[in-house]
Amino acid sequence: MVLRVSIPSFRKVKEGEDSYTVFLVDVWISGRHYTIEKRYSEFEELHKQLKKVMKTPEFPPKKVLKWNTKILEQRRLGLHAYFQGIVDQDPPPHSLLLFLETDVLDHNMDFQDEELQNSSHQPVIILDAKVFLQDRQRASLPDIVVEGVIQALYSPGLQFTR
Repeated sequence: MVLRVSIPSFRKVKEGEDSYTVFLVDVWISGRHYTIEKRYSEFEELHKQLKKVMKTPEFPPKKVLKWNTKILEQRRLGLHAYFQGIVDQDPPPHSLLLFLETDVLDHNMDFQDEELQNSSHQPVIILDAKVFLQDRQRASLPDIVVEGVIQALYSPGLQFTR
């Protein structure tokens, strides 16, 4: 699984009388990209969980502030550097995937059992080729597209007769 994380910016959120800062987190995972917003306290909680399962990089400290842009930018850079140190774990820790709001089941399937790797797809419908395909007697060359579709629809054990 390819996982990339960056923290490009932050913004102030105002809810009634209260206001707080959220950091925008860009996530790229297996070719998909999305952006989430997280508060510093959520990053702290993730850090506590990750410390239990791995050696973590230095976490940016919390400082008392009232929307000080310079300090928030330093914190953003620190969080960005922190993530660069933890996203390279293979496989990524479960708590990290939950924090990044990924679909964990899609990315953590364990295919150690060879039976799970085999396809379970079976033909659902069988079409009579005479209704949809040209008569082969009139064609001078074999139709490789038709042959490919027939091979894809029918398992190797079945013989197709026209």
